[in-house]
Amino acid sequence: MKKRLETDQVIDNLIAAMLGEDATQRQQYLLRESLRSLVRLAKSEQVMDIKTNVKKLTGAMDAHNARRRAKAVLFAQRLPNILASAQQQFEFN
Repeated sequence: MKKRLETDQVIDNLIAAMLGEDATQRQQYLLRESLRSLVRLAKSEQVMDIKTNVKKLTGAMDAHNARRRAKAVLFAQRLPNILASAQQQFEFN
């Protein structure tokens, strides 16, 4: 036996409240499918929000920021050599 989902029960309750008992099957079907579409849309938006928040929290970077950060790290690694050579030029020239 297939378990009935909670959203299906809520949708059926909304249909009964909005259309009443004298609604045609076509009206019930159209409203049911419209509400199911809204539920799917809300779920997909929620997943997108969760993914966005996870990216923010984990510090995931887009390609542009990653490239800029890599350049800064490489420059920081070369900086002591650059400063040492500049100091030597200052002392001996």
